[in-house]
Amino acid sequence: PRGPPSPPVPVMHSPPRKVSQKDMADWKIPPCVSNWKNAKGYTIPLDKRLAADGRGHAQVVINDKFAQFSESLLIAQEVAREGISARIKERERQSRIEKEKKDEEMRQLARDARMMRTGGMSAAAAAGAREGGGEGRG
Repeated sequence: PRGPPSPPVPVMHSPPRKVSQKDMADWKIPPCVSNWKNAKGYTIPLDKRLAADGRGHAQVVINDKFAQFSESLLIAQEVAREGISARIKERERQSRIEKEKKDEEMRQLARDARMMRTGGMSAAAAAGAREGGGEGRG
């Protein structure tokens, strides 16, 4: 066996130079960030996870019907509150009327008992006064 007939062709290289910080930053390849797998157990910041997800880049679109729905819910809530407050006021008015009626009955009973004690009228006259004679006072 014979050797090569001539020496091989030399490979031409550019002269070696130092790598700058800018070049290093340009050639830096970020590690893969996944929200599903983290085989090496790296601690990945949340902003990197969200950036890898791509949700932050999407444009949020809110439907007009959602705004209408929200507004109608607010109106319904206001109407319901007004209805509840009206019912509460009516209940308070009814209880006040009932209390005044009971107070008037108690006053009348007290008047009758006072009259019976003093003996100014007979029992039959007191009963008649109770039924018909109490309009002028109050």
